[in-house]
Amino acid sequence: MPEDEINTPLVIPEAPKWFIDEGVPGAGDRPTWLNEKFKSTADLAKSYHELEKRVGTAPDEYDFSKSRYLDPDYVPFQELKQVAKDKRVPQEVIDKMLESVDKYMDEFKIDDNEEINKLGSNAKDRLDTLNNWAKANLSNESYEALTSNLRTAESVKAIEELRNKMMSGTPQIPNGNTGAITNNASLEDIKLELTNNLSKYKTDANYRKDLQARLEVASKNSGGFVDKTGS
Repeated sequence: MPEDEINTPLVIPEAPKWFIDEGVPGAGDRPTWLNEKFKSTADLAKSYHELEKRVGTAPDEYDFSKSRYLDPDYVPFQELKQVAKDKRVPQEVIDKMLESVDKYMDEFKIDDNEEINKLGSNAKDRLDTLNNWAKANLSNESYEALTSNLRTAESVKAIEELRNKMMSGTPQIPNGNTGAITNNASLEDIKLELTNNLSKYKTDANYRKDLQARLEVASKNSGGFVDKTGS
């Protein structure tokens, strides 16, 4: 063996600092974006793919159209969309949220037909009477506020009771309040009230006395009324 070959030191190749894939080394120093826990860029891509499957993929635009109540253009919902996108929330999570919101809103939904049925067969007459009374006695603003909130049979009955007390010839005025309340009830109004409360009229002496007093006042303004219900 030649002497120069004997004296030449053995050069051991430097181990690769990073890999592109298994068995495929990368050139130079490890890139700063390749974390030390990943042996290769292939490992990084695989880890990212697995993370996407666990976390989900945010859509380019969220769809709120499945909700029967929410307005997708409402500013707070636009802000929600942006937060969801930043957090990479998948559409299926948004869909479940919309479904839950709709179920919650359904709990408070009022069935108009059911409420009308609670008022009985003369519901239309009762509502017409209240509507006419409100128009005659309230400002347009108050009328709109009142009628837009009469959604349940209970609220209708409460306004009927208030109307009857206001129209009574002997109204109850709480201590500390003053002021006269005049009886502007028409004979037809009192007739309708009597029809709606005939059983009470026959059994409640105080109510009967009160209604008869109001009938007398209304009768004077309408040409006379004969009480045929009996006392």
